Amino acid sequence: MKVFKYILILLLVSLISGYFLLQNHSVQNRLFENTVRELFQADEIFMNDALSVAVCGSRAPLPSPNRAETCLLVQAGSSKFIIDAGRGSADNLQRWRVDYSDLEAVILSHLHSDHISDLHEVQFQSWLGGRKNPLPVLGPIGTASTAQGFAQAFKLDSIYRSEHHGAILPIEAYGYDVVEFDGDVKIIFQNEDTRITAFKVDHFPVDPSYAFKIEYKDRSLVVSGDTISLEVMTEYSKGVDVLFHDALAKPLIQEMERISKETGNNILSKVLLDIQDYHANTLEVADIAKRAEVDLLVFYHLIPAPINFISEQMFLRGVDEIFTDYIVSEDGTLVSLPAGSDEIIIDLID
Repeated sequence: MKVFKYILILLLVSLISGYFLLQNHSVQNRLFENTVRELFQADEIFMNDALSVAVCGSRAPLPSPNRAETCLLVQAGSSKFIIDAGRGSADNLQRWRVDYSDLEAVILSHLHSDHISDLHEVQFQSWLGGRKNPLPVLGPIGTASTAQGFAQAFKLDSIYRSEHHGAILPIEAYGYDVVEFDGDVKIIFQNEDTRITAFKVDHFPVDPSYAFKIEYKDRSLVVSGDTISLEVMTEYSKGVDVLFHDALAKPLIQEMERISKETGNNILSKVLLDIQDYHANTLEVADIAKRAEVDLLVFYHLIPAPINFISEQMFLRGVDEIFTDYIVSEDGTLVSLPAGSDEIIIDLID
């Protein structure tokens, strides 16, 4: 009993001492200095000599806690890309302290708002991070006018900041260098080790809309963008290591549609009905992964993103009966494919 009493007294004294210690300005300054140093230190989240993907946005436009809209950060060897940049994704990139001033390009699958909303933020943050030329953007027809709209909206902001900060934010580096692609299939990037192929998918009435096959040395993956279930997705995914595919969970969406109709929210009910006809559902995606014999299926652009255990079970209802090698992504899911190996490493960025 006496030992317990002494421990309690010691704990109380420690807490009181700690409280008063934290009131000391020198201690506060040191702690803040450590925090800022950590904040300003860029993290290297990717493996060397690997094809890696960090999910910087895992949800569709339907709100979900702690998730940004669609975004993938891809590293192939020393080349870095962002595929789509939905709302909130740039915040994740900042929070992870990713240095993307040397970005090869932002690649856009199509021009829905939840795939482009943070394009300006990516442009601004990489400019602030030291980019010396306009941001390269690769996208379908219409990308140039979209980027021009962003540039016009923030034109005065860029001038003010460049005039205020001088040479560190050169105005000639502000903005976008857009290359549009069209046709059914197009190689949009290629160097000694890496090739990115855009192939057309069906997201009608959004046209054009593209998916991408990314190859780095002996590793490969496919990213769907947004599409219905298509044979071309199976064709291009055949034998790849990983398939990242958007997925609509019918049990969840149909229940949400029913409830919104019952509660008189006719606009939302109509939207929830409409979105079912231009996304592959979870079972169709599982079937694509099975027929393509991919090693791993990653559900991303989740419609809707599960918010608890029950909704995740509903999201995955029936999937295990078709294909079992899958994960449901969240913001921070990191998939790494080391070159010269069959290994697939799955991690989560803090």
